[in-house]
Amino acid sequence: MRILTFGQTGQLAKALKRTQPGYFELIQLTHQQVNITQPQLIDEALAHYRPNIIINCAAYTDVERAESNATQVMQTNVDAVRFMAKAARQYGIRFIQLSTDYVFDGLSSLPYTVDQKPCAINVYGQSKLLAENIILQQQSNQFCIVRTSWLYHNSGKNFVTTMLKLMSQDHNNAMLMQGLIPNINVVNDQTGSPTMVDGLAHFLWKLCLQKQWSAIYHWSDAGMCTWYEFAQEIQSQAVALGLIPTKVTLTPVTSEQYNSPVKRPTFSVLDTSHSHLILKPKPWQQQLAQCLYVRAINKD
Repeated sequence: MRILTFGQTGQLAKALKRTQPGYFELIQLTHQQVNITQPQLIDEALAHYRPNIIINCAAYTDVERAESNATQVMQTNVDAVRFMAKAARQYGIRFIQLSTDYVFDGLSSLPYTVDQKPCAINVYGQSKLLAENIILQQQSNQFCIVRTSWLYHNSGKNFVTTMLKLMSQDHNNAMLMQGLIPNINVVNDQTGSPTMVDGLAHFLWKLCLQKQWSAIYHWSDAGMCTWYEFAQEIQSQAVALGLIPTKVTLTPVTSEQYNSPVKRPTFSVLDTSHSHLILKPKPWQQQLAQCLYVRAINKD
């Protein structure tokens, strides 16, 4: 079975490559190879490679910058998906669109089910919701949406690697030289589910083997926490593994105190029970431990 991804350099595309089962052929196209905002280039790529399934890993994911770059966000996250869906339908290719917990407004106190009505509250979430609508309009069990949340890995730019950098000896020394006490402010009033990206990749490979798809799937690691609680667990495990020398002060703050230009959902936990028929997620703490262990044994 031949799988094609638009996007090669992002977290998910790299995870799909790392976890690729031997019975799949994986073709990954960069933006340089195919500019996804040009429909004729998408059409030519699909005509040439003739994949069985497309997994769209290409997206504008910088939530803060999205607020001031709405045109670019919509071109990448909405227009390109429209072009992909049209071409996929033309060639009879199955299509998996990745989406996000940020399509919800965060006003719920219970995990969001696949049937609940989304209501995005920032530009990034709105763009992903518009893309979802394009997929749902196909009314086909050969097209589906996979929502996920709080993606991370032990490399690249994400919350875990950012925290490890801020907790490092070099960063602490730099703060001390400026007469500052090492301290990290972390938001403690936003709750979600961390998702180690390799776990999402394993789910997607399993999904590719399903003969028919539901319209929407939710995938994250099991359990929930705030960003502050996530940072506490990262620090605790990182110290135990020798990734950082000692603990620094973590200070819980509100979203208002953090002063981000973006409004984010205060609760965005996804109900993944529907996806358990395909694969059962592991607890987020266990996935984090595996992720940091790999980083520790590969250090230096």
